[in-house]
Amino acid sequence: MPIEPASVSPSVSCGACGEPTTGEDARCEACGRRPAGVEHAEDVLESPEAGTAALIVLGAGVTDRGHRRRRNEDAFDLVRVATDAGDVVVAVVCDGVASVPGGATASRAACDVAVAAGREALAGGQDLDEAAATTADAARRAVAALAPGAGQAPACTYVAAVLDTERAVVSWVGDSRAYWLCPATPEDSAVLTEDDSWAAEMVAAGVVGAQDALSDPRAHVITRWLAADAPDVVARHRSWVLDDTGVLLLCSDGVWNHLPDPAVLAAALPSASTPTDADGVHAGALALVDAALDDGGHDNATAVLLTVGPAPGT
Repeated sequence: MPIEPASVSPSVSCGACGEPTTGEDARCEACGRRPAGVEHAEDVLESPEAGTAALIVLGAGVTDRGHRRRRNEDAFDLVRVATDAGDVVVAVVCDGVASVPGGATASRAACDVAVAAGREALAGGQDLDEAAATTADAARRAVAALAPGAGQAPACTYVAAVLDTERAVVSWVGDSRAYWLCPATPEDSAVLTEDDSWAAEMVAAGVVGAQDALSDPRAHVITRWLAADAPDVVARHRSWVLDDTGVLLLCSDGVWNHLPDPAVLAAALPSASTPTDADGVHAGALALVDAALDDGGHDNATAVLLTVGPAPGT
């Protein structure tokens, strides 16, 4: 359910099917995909059909070019999949690597292919863990296929979630992050992923302290990514049982570089409770991107919020 028109030329062609991209939300009218490099876009996940479930998953995403980048090389996508066991949501955020050409194309391709693969895997009977692995591998193969030749491999980072109201699985490559946010008790919020970066690896190895590592010029150099020439590109995974309501955030480093602390992110949400409607989830995603932009917005900023909360009327 698109929210706001993106600033994209009507003459842009869809990278997936080649048809003109003329929709007001920058999606291709023929195949429904969004082109690479959209400066600003917002989507809200279609709400589930009314039923007897006590809990539901809602979702929304926002991406923005930021104030200093010439192009938005971030991308996101999210979809609800009906399975025999109930609804499952798949969401992906990718951040194009700016040091090589084609970052926007890489992130857009990874998101499109990953979500499509996740939908097919879940519809085919895979469980959440299997679907998360299938989704990540599909993204890896899609980005690897973009390389036109040696030394010209488009690249991106990747973070994704596959979840229902009982379990969640996050997977990642690079330094895009997943957080579990608790709006009512921000201090209980947590980072779910571990950055594949120079700083994170130096701290983990005990070589330097966190403060010194983050102040080093190499701090944000990523050590794993998706690309044809990427080393060790098997995504890492984390799964857990959802025993409480809360907010799962997927974001690019253009958000968390400005608000790295989980408690600060939770406090930046416009409501002190888990949103229970689509508008509230959308407002939360927009608030986090706006907070990053207000703090300087030196990079592309993308946030996808997935909330697990009570169904309306329960």
